Amino acid sequence: MKVTVRLPGPPGSGPRYDRHVAARIDEPARVRHLADVLYGGTPETAEELWRRHPGCAVLAVLGADGSVHVHFRGGASTIRLADAAPNGAPDATVVAGSLVHALLAAGAVILR
Repeated sequence: MKVTVRLPGPPGSGPRYDRHVAARIDEPARVRHLADVLYGGTPETAEELWRRHPGCAVLAVLGADGSVHVHFRGGASTIRLADAAPNGAPDATVVAGSLVHALLAAGAVILR
């Protein structure tokens, strides 16, 4: 899926946009290899997924407690989103993974 994240710009300028491709880990290999953000899986499978997809910038997996473990080149973070998946909305892993990708693209430093 194509994802666009809108971030506020610096004072006096317009918003910044980050467009990227996000794919579930069970998508066909040809789709996964194009993805900037992969989502799905479990914390136990994250290391193997990360190793198999070196071109991926962000991997987001759901923890047992509902938190999202987000891996990115150079680090990892755990994010807890309140009510991230109301009816019809993307699940928490898509939201967290895409947000981290947009922040990294904007030059933000992600803290653990």
